[in-house]
Amino acid sequence: MEDVTVIIQGRLYQESYDYYIKTYKGFKVIISTWIDNTIDFKNLPDNFKVILSPYPKETGGQNLNYQITSTLNGLEAVTTKYAIKVRGDEYWSNLESVLNRIKHSPNKLHTSSVYFRAWSHMQYHISDHMIAGTTKNMKVMFESSKYNFDNKLITYLKNGVPETYWEPELNLTRSYLMAKEPDKFGRVDGRILMREHFDILDVNLLKPYKIKVNLFKVEFYDNFIPEQNYSISTINQLFSDDPYNISKI
Repeated sequence: MEDVTVIIQGRLYQESYDYYIKTYKGFKVIISTWIDNTIDFKNLPDNFKVILSPYPKETGGQNLNYQITSTLNGLEAVTTKYAIKVRGDEYWSNLESVLNRIKHSPNKLHTSSVYFRAWSHMQYHISDHMIAGTTKNMKVMFESSKYNFDNKLITYLKNGVPETYWEPELNLTRSYLMAKEPDKFGRVDGRILMREHFDILDVNLLKPYKIKVNLFKVEFYDNFIPEQNYSISTINQLFSDDPYNISKI
């Protein structure tokens, strides 16, 4: 897999690291984690590279700035055309299928379905558990998100007072669309822009996996069902009146 790099970002767990070492032998891999890392890297494979960074001063809601910073630090070291960002406390398999999807639709960013919210539930909410695409587009997303975070440009009105969004996914989505479609964002139906610029990966093709949801204190091992977890499986469900099939439950 010479044309793709896997970026493992954020705090690294031993279970995840062991799985990556065993599974990602055919990929270029960058581990972008923090200076207080405790994982032993002395037998690191040649296809792996480690970046240790200090924590940014501001965390952001749900550690948004940690995700942005560690991902950007990893992207700066990428030399391949494509990149796949995963989290250091999770793991995924069959990334060849992800690369195939990117190559089939290189103008889109591809994410998992894990808490990719329906439009009627929460607007502009992609999933950030896995994000993949061309390295160029990945940089656009995280550089624009960093700029907007630092300058507090992603806001909403609460009792007439601008408040920053605390959902990381909203910041990532809105920042990317603002950068890619400056003349359309806010003027064109956001669902249309999201369908044009994003797609959703079939989580069943990525087994075995471990998904860790810190906010809800739950973990999934090969058993995440999108609609039963208020997530959508296909991008066209953004336009559905019953995206989670609630009427059928």
